[in-house]
Amino acid sequence: MKKYRKHCLKMVVAGVLAWSSVGLTAAAESVTFQDVTSAYWGYDTIRWGVEQRLVSGFPDRTFKPDQYVKESEFLAMLLRYYANHGNALTLQPAGTYWADVYYRQAEAYHWPVSRAQSDRPIKRGSVAKLIAASQGFRYDTNNAIQYLYNQGLVKGRGETASLTGFAKESYLTRTEAVQFIKNLADKSIVQAKPAPDQPSTPLIPPSEKLYPFTQNGKWGYMDAAGRVLVDPQFSNARPFRDGLGAVYFNGKWGFVGANGELAIPLQFDDVKDFSEGLAAARVGYKYGYINKQGKWAINPVYPLGSAYEYDRGVDFQEGLAVITQGNKYAFINKSGKVVSAAYDEVMPFQEGLAAVRVGNLWGYIDQNGKMVVKPQFDIANDFHEGLAAVARNGRYGYIGKNGAYVIKPQFSVEGLNYNYSGKPRLFDFHEGLARVMINGKYGYIDKTGKTIISPTFDTRNQTGDYATDFSDGLAMVRIGYRFGYIDKTGKMVIPAQFDEAESFSEGLARVRVKGKDGFIDKTGTWVISPQFSHARSFQDGLALVTPDGSNDQIYIDKKGNYVMK
Repeated sequence: MKKYRKHCLKMVVAGVLAWSSVGLTAAAESVTFQDVTSAYWGYDTIRWGVEQRLVSGFPDRTFKPDQYVKESEFLAMLLRYYANHGNALTLQPAGTYWADVYYRQAEAYHWPVSRAQSDRPIKRGSVAKLIAASQGFRYDTNNAIQYLYNQGLVKGRGETASLTGFAKESYLTRTEAVQFIKNLADKSIVQAKPAPDQPSTPLIPPSEKLYPFTQNGKWGYMDAAGRVLVDPQFSNARPFRDGLGAVYFNGKWGFVGANGELAIPLQFDDVKDFSEGLAAARVGYKYGYINKQGKWAINPVYPLGSAYEYDRGVDFQEGLAVITQGNKYAFINKSGKVVSAAYDEVMPFQEGLAAVRVGNLWGYIDQNGKMVVKPQFDIANDFHEGLAAVARNGRYGYIGKNGAYVIKPQFSVEGLNYNYSGKPRLFDFHEGLARVMINGKYGYIDKTGKTIISPTFDTRNQTGDYATDFSDGLAMVRIGYRFGYIDKTGKMVIPAQFDEAESFSEGLARVRVKGKDGFIDKTGTWVISPQFSHARSFQDGLALVTPDGSNDQIYIDKKGNYVMK
């Protein structure tokens, strides 16, 4: 026991801290911290903090170095530090709550603290914001962390100098609290400054969107440069849309902003993605629409139905969204006003018109709810590139927005796959060409109805060959259980050789051979060799991949390099 006590920290500790008109005074006694030995990483830090009268021990002669620190406690330590260095701070006792004096000074300086959070443990990210504010900067969490790195005020946990290495979501311990303040002293930063009312110029280049990834079963977000702005912490996270990403944790949904902060708290039972500034959000068994501040733009008064449950137009598109009215459907505007009649079935607005069904026949309405193409079709698609595929009596063709046929109904619906309504799925125009099926074979026509690529790909043969829409100038085809690509003349430019494939996106296509995914260019040359257990197509120069032997999902660039920092 004597040998143990020999290595324990012995120092003068403030037993009672009190403020007088001339500053901090203390009644002190010599004690031994039984839970802090000289081998502890924070031994010298704790001794310094006690000598500076910033912190004290407990009556049982322990320091509890790993105990979490409350916001009020860290704020008091920070202001005591600045007061010790000659700052003219108003720290006279006032009010019934011991921390009122500190909050009054912090509020006068516009520092990011809240009395409502005073008794809650403070996170390391919040500490970064508070320290940056005390030096005259108003940053979000990630920029505040970057500020500390730039000033040499922190190294991060585990010596990892990165946003994620900072462990911003972790709670601050007593030893860490003292270390943060000692770092200020070591850099001779001694003057307390008020924070500006407006955000300071960001240190991290702002992003329009972030990208979700998984690590150890948790979801986080990174920016396009690979900086982790949201540590993996969510049970689910969706891709950004309209500037926000939906996240899920502990049974509730919210949204993360492009700065990595939780823009809308986790409070909804379900949400759809943002579209045109609004997102459908469910509370209980009703849904409404929220704005980007998380406020109700349209109160949750709509009952759940197929429109919501199956994403059939519930997102705002061209200023209008679909709602359920009993067994029928109608459109509302962004004020929640119903602007159309109720129909048996509807499709979202596309290129200014929406397909609606009256009884068994489809027609089209405009954005004022006016029927501009009377119900007359058995099947009707959205408009794409100025034309809509429509069918009647087993044949389909294409109409313009006036309802007149541009390409007469001449193609059979027999053999086509079915859509969610249980009707044959017609093909839309993409890049000026549309797939058609003639006598069980796929070919392509242009907008005049002229056959550009003769029907070649036979769905009726043993291997069920087929073709897809054009994307990036090429269309994927399947021949004999293998996938390849044709150009707009019908020439097979990349022979059918892959076990799986996707359409080209940003000049590259994901293909699969022998159970591994990789990427090829438009000549069929491997740009990124097959090595991933799963991969998604490129978007914004990045592709989400699952490395072989891992469950994590991370991003690569077009050279195959991992981009996460």
